[in-house]
Amino acid sequence: MSSYSQRTLLALFPGITQNDSKILKPEIASLKHLSWITTMTHAWKYSSVGGGLYTSWLNVTNIKLCPVTTGFMIQVQGPIVTLLTPFDRNGDIDWQAFKRYLASLYSWGVGTVIANGTTAEFASLTIDERRQVIEFVRKHFAGTIINNVSATCVKDVRELIDETQDRADLLLILPPYYYSAREDNGLCRFFSDALSETPLPAMLYHFPQHTGNFVGVDLVAMLLDRGISIQGIKDSSGDLDNALLYRSNFPGMPVFLGNDEKAFEVLQKGLTGSVTGAANPLPELLITLQAEFRSCPAKAQSIQRCLDTWNAFRQASGHPEIPLVKAAMGARIAGFPPHVRAPFMPIPNAQLDQIRTVIHTCLNDFQRLVSR
Repeated sequence: MSSYSQRTLLALFPGITQNDSKILKPEIASLKHLSWITTMTHAWKYSSVGGGLYTSWLNVTNIKLCPVTTGFMIQVQGPIVTLLTPFDRNGDIDWQAFKRYLASLYSWGVGTVIANGTTAEFASLTIDERRQVIEFVRKHFAGTIINNVSATCVKDVRELIDETQDRADLLLILPPYYYSAREDNGLCRFFSDALSETPLPAMLYHFPQHTGNFVGVDLVAMLLDRGISIQGIKDSSGDLDNALLYRSNFPGMPVFLGNDEKAFEVLQKGLTGSVTGAANPLPELLITLQAEFRSCPAKAQSIQRCLDTWNAFRQASGHPEIPLVKAAMGARIAGFPPHVRAPFMPIPNAQLDQIRTVIHTCLNDFQRLVSR
């Protein structure tokens, strides 16, 4: 395993001082033990030398790509939109609708998407369909792409990772599901077997309501200790306190929370941003909320209230999120197919107008707010 000398580190990262580089002893600076996680102007280094997690703050400026355990780490900023998978009436992927959808998201300002995620109904897609989806998204979306490679079989995960190379910027992976309440050692074995020596860094995907397994801070530390390249954490538990535990234990780790009702509070508490499936029809609200948060927090909070009109409607509708969001997309993209695969059921046609009226109301309120 190769390592970075002090001279090499100083050459790679001009912002590192001589004193900073002295911290990086050869055994610490090996690729086995060191990863870099960047923000706009700073980097954190993580190392697991001597049995404990070691962090140190470095003033490293103007870094776009940084060395990690394997490959390079790319900067990810919120909000992240989790993609839908459009289907036609027969349940086949509607590629023309998919192309229009991706173009619309990009034109609305979406910079980062997750392909083959929960919102995409990945559990209802074949391995081959998931390969086709990531290939298609790479071809038709110019932003940052995160591909969900989750599966219960390590060999399937590795196959999905192989198909992700040159098509996505990061991996996203859940713990194994069905076999629930597994101990950290078993989960660590799964993640290590799946992610070791992969060419792309990964984001851990915490969604215990669906997996029955908990991605806790001890497990994350175990993975870092094994040299697994972790880019960040997508916490879809909806539990802000849990996301804050990630932040406090791994201060430089990007943490995204999936809870649209708390998008403003997520930023208040210092998390990286939001990840959303439900706001697919309204991504401009989350994008502008995050952009305005520091310069005009009162406006950002008002945007949260605009989004909460849709959030409240979703909660009161009694419909599962995925069919509801697909129905709502018709308010933004004419002819967007509302079809879903089993076990979901499509929204009745009689309710489509009501759903889309809510989207138009949110957009109108948002546009009046930002035009002031």
